[in-house]
Amino acid sequence: MAAVLDEKLVEKIVGEVMTRIRPTSQPVRTALPLARHSPLATQPSANSQPSATFAIVDRVVTAELLASRLNGQKWAKVAICPKAVITPSAFDYLRTHKIVWHRNTAEAAPNPNKPMTRWKAFIVTATPGVLQAIEHAESQTFGKQWSHELLGSADEAITSATGAINRGEVSGVSVFADHAELIACRANRSERVNAAVVGDVQLIPALKQYMQLNLMVVRPSGRSFFELRNLLKEFGRG
Repeated sequence: MAAVLDEKLVEKIVGEVMTRIRPTSQPVRTALPLARHSPLATQPSANSQPSATFAIVDRVVTAELLASRLNGQKWAKVAICPKAVITPSAFDYLRTHKIVWHRNTAEAAPNPNKPMTRWKAFIVTATPGVLQAIEHAESQTFGKQWSHELLGSADEAITSATGAINRGEVSGVSVFADHAELIACRANRSERVNAAVVGDVQLIPALKQYMQLNLMVVRPSGRSFFELRNLLKEFGRG
């Protein structure tokens, strides 16, 4: 009960702080800096595509703020200020609405002339440790090697992971879900997928060498940020 009250109190305090520091936000294209866009473009047009990105430049991001800023529009991605605090309710909002988010930095814009290694994470069980580990992996490479997506079920994870591998979009995929064995078993039915449930970081080099592991499935419940971070780091190495 104390945890519930503390979270409600935090959200209330955050709301009061935001009324003082809240700037305006605006939709942007992912490849361009925020400053290049007109501050008048605060809402998508009737022809807007759901693949567009909406920039949030507030210092504190809550579910209430996201609902207010997005205003019912179907934005597929949200770019958040690099130093913004993201509350638990905001994480829940993004996961529930299946919105991909990333930190909005100038370095996040990819260079089309430079080949990149691409790794993707699909998150079904969004524990705090997973979210922190993914954000750490993305920030370490300025969003150029790792990206992530929040999904609602194991079936979605299987479809998304096998599709990305079969289309050659990624070098490897990591799925974080409690139904890890089910996902790995069904994903391995796909010809190009080599999936395994991984819980020990020391096993990853051997799995990559002997079975060409390209789909790492991790059961995140009970694992710390450091464990999950190390799994991602080793899986994405080389």
